[in-house]
Amino acid sequence: MSRTACSLAHRVTGVARGRCVLATLIVSLVAASLGRAAGPAGLEQALLAASVLVGSGCSGVLVDGPDLVLTAEHCVTGSATHVLRFSDGSERTGWVAGVDHDADQALLLLEKPVVLAPLALVRQPPIAGTVLYFAGNPRTPRFQEAKLERTGRCPSLPALGTALFTTIKGVPGDSGAPIVDAGTRVVGLVHGGAQCQIATPSDTLCRLIADVLR
Repeated sequence: MSRTACSLAHRVTGVARGRCVLATLIVSLVAASLGRAAGPAGLEQALLAASVLVGSGCSGVLVDGPDLVLTAEHCVTGSATHVLRFSDGSERTGWVAGVDHDADQALLLLEKPVVLAPLALVRQPPIAGTVLYFAGNPRTPRFQEAKLERTGRCPSLPALGTALFTTIKGVPGDSGAPIVDAGTRVVGLVHGGAQCQIATPSDTLCRLIADVLR
């Protein structure tokens, strides 16, 4: 009910205008919450808890252990160490332990483990139509439900033939942020790219971790 309708109802029926406006506000809030992405129970909380702020402008994710962080390689160029900020307010120094230039991915090792639950990497590539979830940069998270449209090659990463083309709505600062499936497993990392909005896949992330830890 609009404010005009509330005024009319007040004149005709005597309904308190303040109560009517309050009811209108409540209805609006409920409608907004129903229109918001709502993934499986606990998914948003787990995703936000494992998200990492890399330096002052990029994102990353705690994966496969309390001392491993994945992010986009272009977020960590120019320095061997980076300040990482976690969801519990703690900070750690992360050392760049390995990179995949073709996939724009980097693995950082923490100087000291954090007391947070890491996410797992998905082991099988998702298929087109898979429902995905994304929160973006942990400084200003925006939880979204999206879909995988296809896999392919993007001019910004010409050597990667399995880039993930999704429907996420990314913004600057989301680079390195995780995209997860309904099981809260990391499917890929946001890359962006000047020519197409993409994410880089988990199979190259798995290989990167295996190469560093072997």
